[in-house]
Amino acid sequence: MSAERVISPMDDLVILLDDSGEPIGTRDRVAVHTTETPLHLAFSAYIFDAAGRVLVTRRAIDKKTWPGVWTNSCCGHPRPGESLDGAVRRRVFEELGLELSWVKPALPDFRYRAVDASGIVENEICPVFIAVTNNPHPDPDPDEVMEYDWIDWPDLVRASTSARAVFSPWCVLQIPDLDRVVENTLPPPSPEDSDLVETQHDIDELLSAATGTLTSIWSRYISGPPVDLTGHSDDLPQWMERLMLRGGKRFRSIMAHWGFASCGGTQVSPGREHMVRSAAALETLHFFALVHDDVMDESTSRRGLPSAHVQVTRHHVATDGHGEPTVHGRNLAILLGDLAHTEADRIAAGLPSAMHEYWYELSIELIAGQRADLTQAASAERDFKQAEHIARLKSGSYTIERPLQLGAMAAWATTEQRDALARYGRHCGTAFALRDDILGVWGDPEVTGKPAGDDLRNGKVTAILALGEKALRGRAAKALARVGAPDARLGDITILQEALCVAGVRDQVEQMISDEVEQAQEVLAGSPLTKNGVAGLSAMVERVAWRNS
Repeated sequence: MSAERVISPMDDLVILLDDSGEPIGTRDRVAVHTTETPLHLAFSAYIFDAAGRVLVTRRAIDKKTWPGVWTNSCCGHPRPGESLDGAVRRRVFEELGLELSWVKPALPDFRYRAVDASGIVENEICPVFIAVTNNPHPDPDPDEVMEYDWIDWPDLVRASTSARAVFSPWCVLQIPDLDRVVENTLPPPSPEDSDLVETQHDIDELLSAATGTLTSIWSRYISGPPVDLTGHSDDLPQWMERLMLRGGKRFRSIMAHWGFASCGGTQVSPGREHMVRSAAALETLHFFALVHDDVMDESTSRRGLPSAHVQVTRHHVATDGHGEPTVHGRNLAILLGDLAHTEADRIAAGLPSAMHEYWYELSIELIAGQRADLTQAASAERDFKQAEHIARLKSGSYTIERPLQLGAMAAWATTEQRDALARYGRHCGTAFALRDDILGVWGDPEVTGKPAGDDLRNGKVTAILALGEKALRGRAAKALARVGAPDARLGDITILQEALCVAGVRDQVEQMISDEVEQAQEVLAGSPLTKNGVAGLSAMVERVAWRNS
């Protein structure tokens, strides 16, 4: 399946409410807004940047209601089964192209009714959120936003009071109440990240040097004319470097950095070189895991590009290569992953013995988790505890918990510090894995860079499927029984995406994520970790838990 978004009818439904605010049904978003609009659920968001400025937007001139007026950063409607926090993050990304590092309700009970000049009514219970982004450069959808500006909060308060007709009616009503709470609601300034930037620069330098050495060694054993595997004049080392350094969220290396910094490590600490080396090894190991995952799952895309095996397959077809194209593509992708694992081990070989032994266990744990994932899917047993265990082995542990510990070891952390990081890492890693589960079912391919519904299609043992096993009935239960099996049907994915929402499974998992974030923050609040490290880790648990890719 190509990486196109699976459009669900659930995507454009709004939640109808009774007068007490309880859900009573759903209706099409466009159809619900009339001269007699029923009460329904919405949200408003005010987005601040690192400098404390708030983003204001001007509604597109072609908007059906209140065209061309200035308003708050973003508004929208949560979908059935979607948390309000998740809806805010989703809609902000869709409308403005911004990822949010922090979201919090400021006016949870705000409610209003307004009538446009056309006679169309807005009638909403509309919780108001304050959010923070690290990106000061929105990329607005022109159908929604014709203009934007970053302004100081006091200037917005004055403007909305003195020029009320210029602003949307909900914005005019919200700002006075928001002004009373905004100062105490906004998070403290982000921790100084210049050290993190320097860490990431040094990791890239080490990775480039390592692949340069690899290329030199590789050339000793290759004879004959150069080969081109993908149409980019690549042999395996060059291909690996191009894909590995292309981007990604770098969660593992960032966690290694904060594990180091939270235990007192600095730019001049003797162990910093070991932290950077372990982080570079982690990024290389992660690349191996992604390539092999895509082969095993038969995924067609990764990070918005064709998967490695698909790239080779397409080039083989385009150049009229000999043999079966898919076999050729799969085999070379396996070699690419093998080479990355070999390179990761070579980088890690420069670590002190205790860190290297820990690295070895990390590598074994990752592969054990992948084996458990495959065999559990084959057994079709969807046990919640087993799903949690697998997610921790192949996702939460090597992404969050173990990178933190590698960083802590490089900083010569105390037993108390490592224990705090272990407890934080368990909660943060679980939140990461649960968000992975949600993205694997409902993620937008244009954002995630991966096909929609892949976990469902492959019958992956996730918390969502384990909960769905107990919650679904009728045709949805039959569709769930078929996923990952030869008798699966084309429409099963859409049926399950909708049914799991209606049954409350998505809400249940979102609440589990919120609980894990809260517990991770509680660990940090009473920990022996550095102030700067606590601030960094606090921001990271929010980032991994509420990400949309």
